[in-house]
Amino acid sequence: MSKETADKDIVVLLHGIGHTMWNMALMERRLKREGYKTLNLSYPSRKYRIEALSIWLGERLERQGVWARGQKVHFVTHSMGGLVTQHYLETNKNSIPQGRLGRVVMLGPPNGGSEVADFLHKMRLYKWVFGPAGQELTTLVRAGIRITPWYELGVIAGTRSWMYPLAAVTMKKRANDGCVTVDSTKIDGMKEHITLPLLHGFMGWNRAAQRQTASFLKTGRFTHGG
Repeated sequence: MSKETADKDIVVLLHGIGHTMWNMALMERRLKREGYKTLNLSYPSRKYRIEALSIWLGERLERQGVWARGQKVHFVTHSMGGLVTQHYLETNKNSIPQGRLGRVVMLGPPNGGSEVADFLHKMRLYKWVFGPAGQELTTLVRAGIRITPWYELGVIAGTRSWMYPLAAVTMKKRANDGCVTVDSTKIDGMKEHITLPLLHGFMGWNRAAQRQTASFLKTGRFTHGG
């Protein structure tokens, strides 16, 4: 391995509930073109609670030797992947090597929960499809969680919902991406927030989202209008 390759910052990508690493494949490709090394993970999002998934993430990063490589480590997440990453970074802030954590970009994170989850979470099919973590995505559960990021966090929210019929019922006229309202993506202590005309499930596929993500990782800023 050349020194140039070894010195590249690494970006850990984490998908949302019910998806796999392929949901972040186009984002990964863009970040590789930007010069980053990547670790795009599939994790058992439907099998465990968020706390257990954050432990899974920590164990996987340890096996991969991510923190032992000497370069900055950034995170790019979609939907619940942001909550898993948030929990991991909060519970490990004293063990992550000083100065090694880079920036974090979250696409459509349900920081304040999802009204769609409120509507569906007691239904048997929902419980079977989304598992224990799906029960933690309601607005009531998320309202009881107060985590302030100690890292530079940029959040991208979507404003298109035509593909999700329940959005009109559960979120009415509030701006949303079909699963999460714009307001729900926000969190106290974030550095930047931007909205784009995106559907929830396809945020990582969108070129504008990819450009904005690359901008924040490099500069700590979105391009707002770019």
